[in-house]
Amino acid sequence: MKAMVLTPVLALFVIGSVRAQDHATAADDWETAVRAAEARHVAAVLENDAAAWDALLSDDFIVNGPRNAVVEKWELLEMVRNGMLSVSSFEQKIEIVRRFGDIAVVMGEDVQVWAPPSSNAGQTHCRRFTDVWRLDGGEWRYIARQATLVACP
Repeated sequence: MKAMVLTPVLALFVIGSVRAQDHATAADDWETAVRAAEARHVAAVLENDAAAWDALLSDDFIVNGPRNAVVEKWELLEMVRNGMLSVSSFEQKIEIVRRFGDIAVVMGEDVQVWAPPSSNAGQTHCRRFTDVWRLDGGEWRYIARQATLVACP
């Protein structure tokens, strides 16, 4: 009789443990996916690749950038095509990734060295950034960015 009672209890324990592991894996998977999207963003910057940028950005993307202006997707893509955002290096240090439902927020710092034909060619800019991503049809889409110039170390 004890074996019959213990078996269902043990089964519930095992099922609960598996579900907890599945939940932990799912929690890790979203962060991995957001970090992968950030890596694609870094690659698009380094390659000055308008098509790659276009694939990452939601249609309603906006950025409040260090030029003290809000820029929409179409404007950003035009800047990429014109070489205004050309860089010779771009390094990003992610400090935190946090999820709020279908929204993920990424914060950290980045350092970029501008390249021709950018008007900033040869300059190094250090920035604090906040990137905002939205889960859309199973894909993380870039919806907003805030970047502020800070003194380089």
